[in-house]
Amino acid sequence: MRPTAVRIGLAVIVGIAAALGGLFAAGVIGVPDAGLEDNAWGEVSDEEIEVLTTVWIDNPNPGFSLGDTRIDYAIAMNDVDLASGSADDVTVPSGNTTTELRTDLRYQRLPAWWASHIRNDEVSELAVETTAHVDVGPLSGSPSGTYTDEKATELEPMIAASLAEFEGEHTLSPVGSGAGTGTVEPTVEIRDTDAEWGAVTENRTELHLTFDVHNPNAHPLPTPALTGEMVFNEVTVAHWDAHEVDVRDGPDDATIPPQSSREITFVAELDNDDVAAWFATHADNEEVTDAEMRAQLAMQINGETRTIPDDEDAIHCTYELRTDIFVDQAAGLEREDCTLAPWAAPDDAAFEDRDSTDDRAGAETESESTESSDGLATVASRAS
Repeated sequence: MRPTAVRIGLAVIVGIAAALGGLFAAGVIGVPDAGLEDNAWGEVSDEEIEVLTTVWIDNPNPGFSLGDTRIDYAIAMNDVDLASGSADDVTVPSGNTTTELRTDLRYQRLPAWWASHIRNDEVSELAVETTAHVDVGPLSGSPSGTYTDEKATELEPMIAASLAEFEGEHTLSPVGSGAGTGTVEPTVEIRDTDAEWGAVTENRTELHLTFDVHNPNAHPLPTPALTGEMVFNEVTVAHWDAHEVDVRDGPDDATIPPQSSREITFVAELDNDDVAAWFATHADNEEVTDAEMRAQLAMQINGETRTIPDDEDAIHCTYELRTDIFVDQAAGLEREDCTLAPWAAPDDAAFEDRDSTDDRAGAETESESTESSDGLATVASRAS
């Protein structure tokens, strides 16, 4: 190529660039702006949760479209990256338009998010970031926007409200006195209850369930066992049998003496993978969950099992839980009903397994028979 032609070509390029620069300075052309329009849930299966992200792009340049635009986006809650992706070669016509992007939520990251949510008092900071990489001639830019919001749940108060249904005096079915003097009707008073989250890891979450148990009888009562479950949208997120629940800060003595009260805290556990399975149903159901909780106390008196509530019933409470992560609705928790429902009492093997668990934990036990003034002989397991 001749030097003169090269100089002419360079002059043309410089001239075009200068002209575009002048038009940009004059406000005739400009770099597009972009931001988040909307998020929504897409297809949901047992292994995938699709997220639909709609990005708006404002191309202020009349008369021509922009090609080769790349859009990046990322979704996080409590700084746990849950989804990210990009779309290349997006054509942006003049004016304000929208583009829908699809990606899958990182299902395996949901347990980590749940752990952060519980540690943060059931509050999650949602952040959705979008960036558009655009070129207008020699001009380029990467306009971005970040949407943030605070999302909260009220699961701990829900569990505490369910336990409160135990409060009051319970007269149990008659049991043999064990001393050949007929039968007696043990009475148990639950004076107070509470629930709170305990230790949490990415794999498991502790739930502390506390009962203030008063023994108004003239004879001692054994420390009760706790069974129960929580079911969200027909997914069992927690189920605990008598031998699976440890007692924390309970009495060293395995009996509650006559006319005495003991505060007993049971430690149940949730598998965080089950929480992830529930979240898929929650997203698929427009962020609405039908939540159920069942719980029952049980104790063995002279070899006979008695439950609280009586007659092998359990407290059964139902709630509707709503969130507004991507669905435009009022978030909250609504109690629907609390009733008594049939629930199998622990069998002898469950109590034996619980005692065996205590033995493995290092407690050496011995059986001791005590007889009260009303003739009720209670076999108690005492830590030595």
